[in-house]
Amino acid sequence: MLRAVGAEFEVDAFLRRSRLSPMKVWRRGEKLTARHSPGDAGQELKHGQSGFAALASAASFRQPAQQASDAELFLKRHEAALSTLAEYPGVDAILLDFGIEDRPLGLYGSETQTSYFPPELLRQMGKLNIGLVITRYPETAD
Repeated sequence: MLRAVGAEFEVDAFLRRSRLSPMKVWRRGEKLTARHSPGDAGQELKHGQSGFAALASAASFRQPAQQASDAELFLKRHEAALSTLAEYPGVDAILLDFGIEDRPLGLYGSETQTSYFPPELLRQMGKLNIGLVITRYPETAD
């Protein structure tokens, strides 16, 4: 998932000029979705930043190598738009978030879990000022 955010980011203006197809768009000051903790009773939570999320890979959490390959193609396909985004006024961060299934340690004969990202993908990300995020999700049953 590619995300771009910024407190002063005019997300709608950027997207009108871009060929990127966001899955989700949010604007600073809009009400957050209904996720409240007990201490939030009566408070309306709002977005502190504007931004969007675009799908860079449809591969599953169990396919990190495919996610990386898909993301590499996504960055190449959208290089012009992402280059503009990297310089766009108000953008505070651009992130490429890889959702990866987290296996419990010790169950597969190993006490470590690694995630590999090819150098070309990392070069492209650096060139476009895109940060790397790895979000680990609990292992799911087959």
